Amino acid sequence: GDIARVSEAFNDRDKKAVRLGNPAIELEIKRAIDTDALASSALVKAYVEELRAELPQQLRIDEYDVRAKSIRERIDLLVFNGLTGLILVLGVLFLFLNARVALWVAVGIPASLLATVAIMWASGQTINMISLFGMIMAIGIVVDDAIVVGEHAEHRFRHGYSALDAAVVGARRMAAPVSSSTLTTIAAFLPLFVISGIMGQIISAIPFVVVAVLLASLLECFFVLPAHLHHALKAPVRDNRVSRWRAQFDAGFERFRETRFRAFAEGAIRKRYLTVAVAVGAMVIAIAAVVGGRVPYQFFPSPEPDKIYANIEMVAGSSRDETRAAVIEVEKALFNAVRQWVDDPDELIVLSLGKVGTVVGQRGGVSTTATSDTVGGVNVELTSSEIREVRANEIISAWREAVVRPAGVETLSFEGQRTGPTGGDMDVRLRGGEIEDLKRAAAEVVALLSRYEGVDDVDDNLPYGKPELILKVNARGHALGFDTADVARQVRNTIDGAVAKRFPRGDEEVWVRVRFERELLDHDLLDTMYLRSATGAEVPLREVVDISKDVGFARVRREGGQREVAITAEIDMSKTRPQQIHEALLKDGLIDIAGRYDLSYEFAGRAEDQRETNADMLLGTVLGLTLIYIILAWVFSSYARPLVVMAVIPVGLVGAVIGHAVWGFDLTILSIFAILGLSGIVINDSIVLVTTIDERLQTEARLPAVVNGSCDRFRAVLLTSATTIGGLSPLLFETSLQAQFLIPMALTLVFGLAVTTFVVLLLVPALIMIQGDVHDFVARRRSQSAPTPEPI
Repeated sequence: GDIARVSEAFNDRDKKAVRLGNPAIELEIKRAIDTDALASSALVKAYVEELRAELPQQLRIDEYDVRAKSIRERIDLLVFNGLTGLILVLGVLFLFLNARVALWVAVGIPASLLATVAIMWASGQTINMISLFGMIMAIGIVVDDAIVVGEHAEHRFRHGYSALDAAVVGARRMAAPVSSSTLTTIAAFLPLFVISGIMGQIISAIPFVVVAVLLASLLECFFVLPAHLHHALKAPVRDNRVSRWRAQFDAGFERFRETRFRAFAEGAIRKRYLTVAVAVGAMVIAIAAVVGGRVPYQFFPSPEPDKIYANIEMVAGSSRDETRAAVIEVEKALFNAVRQWVDDPDELIVLSLGKVGTVVGQRGGVSTTATSDTVGGVNVELTSSEIREVRANEIISAWREAVVRPAGVETLSFEGQRTGPTGGDMDVRLRGGEIEDLKRAAAEVVALLSRYEGVDDVDDNLPYGKPELILKVNARGHALGFDTADVARQVRNTIDGAVAKRFPRGDEEVWVRVRFERELLDHDLLDTMYLRSATGAEVPLREVVDISKDVGFARVRREGGQREVAITAEIDMSKTRPQQIHEALLKDGLIDIAGRYDLSYEFAGRAEDQRETNADMLLGTVLGLTLIYIILAWVFSSYARPLVVMAVIPVGLVGAVIGHAVWGFDLTILSIFAILGLSGIVINDSIVLVTTIDERLQTEARLPAVVNGSCDRFRAVLLTSATTIGGLSPLLFETSLQAQFLIPMALTLVFGLAVTTFVVLLLVPALIMIQGDVHDFVARRRSQSAPTPEPI
């Protein structure tokens, strides 16, 4: 205390928060990974209510960005859709099957789902939006095996078998095709396990749930269901009215199958080459619709955000107080902007929080963690998207227009919260070369991007910094034993102070920093400053260094040892798509800009995630198709027959494209994932159909056997498709904005199954006939080329 003034304070260069112009402190509370989010949130809420009563009246506590609230909303949403889908599935079962048989087939749904929940608990999985969607998808799939066994047992019972024999024969006869179809479905979902990165984390719950449900269903189907079918088939029907209705429905269905469907199927099979040509033509049209942009594609659309952000960057040399004032002005502009929709801004805004010294959100997927006096932002939580009519992008547009750019603001950008892959829609990376060349090239790319409609908030992450004084040790300094590190340390300690000691106090670490009074640090400091050499001699700074002035950059990023700049922008999806902007950039000069400055370029952000996901998906698809082929080759004991069955897989794209076009949705990466799953469901029906046809071929001619086999499996194929469609249909009509990103998966499965149901019943038999034609042609050629034996 005799030679220095001792005081205690926080670091005045740390980032700070401001709430409606008042100082604020933000506490971010995170749960442990194995803790229930809803329970943790309730605990925190109760504690805050208890604490609020004990605090001074002028101190206000606000909760915001409570993730548990959105989790609860999404769980309730999917549970409602799942229950609705379950009711539809049960309705389909009771419509097509004997009531008692339908009841025991339906029992497999809760039994398999409960077994799946047990497996999830044992393996550390959680109940979330994706796993719940997987369960909804599985509601329709899980009864497929039981339907095949139950329908066949009922068919045997109607043809004179006893109840016990019908149940046993139904299970035994369908054991091989049902087991193999389950294995092929599992193989079809395997590619989703191979997806890595953030998309793998998002989607992994779906294949896990589906595989667990299928395995549980398989066990229930063969070890539990036959006993129930035995009792269901032998029990007397007590309600004659229902029996009469059932008889009328079955008779009407039988008439339809034996007249109209048989005639249609026979015509398609007789004109098999036309049938295949129509299927190929439909595929070509579907692919052309996607490639041509008639049905647009975007990688991963984010749900409607409940949080929006504004970030500002001041000109180099701006003080922290100037940045704080600019943040407050931007925050005020928000409240002015929303008054065009509501009189009370609180009807749209839950909370706004300004921050000084750091950015908020994740601008274009390029986060900044460094603290700087010249950056700041406003973090805004909006009311739930389920109760507000104004969309987040409308609020952002109004906010952007309402802001009168404060003096000294160099850049001002706005964005909405993103979920899913973290990258931005538009993120162009330039690498290599000198830092000045990177900045000039970035400016040209920014100007290029700004020309396109639907592209806003274009910026780069290589801002100019404060004016700098460059100190270089000269020859005399080297002769006196000074080096760059020594000079830097002494100059820094003089200006910023030296840390003399660190010690713990409670749960904090206290730094003892020794420094000059701020008043002594004037513009002439470097002219009067002395350095101490290794020998203890004091030398004027000016004698050992050369001083020059420059304006550098606030931060310089490197990737793989190369300097890098990211040019980011927000894309208005109602006007354009990132892929279209990528193509326009390459066409309009990006390649030329990179070439002139000797730089490399790359599309990062979500484009990078998309490349990684596509590569993983290609690997997984090859693996899945290979496993499916091996399973089918084992089932049919043939190398050619699996190709016939697998030929229907690409036709699922036709239904997916039709569904997205009718509903007005873009194809997404989740749509592609659903097509992979759809292939397994389609092959299930194909296996049982082909097995039935092969049995008939042993006793019938080829054409009658194929037609009769298609008619035999008409009810089962229709029923298995209808249950899956019924389970997912409620999602198609869901208006909740939080479920919109899941609807493309439901569209793909529902419309894909609607199309492939008839593909299985018509195209597969046609392909079997074509395979027979090829076999006959080869046999004739061999017989013609065989030498005629000479008489002895």
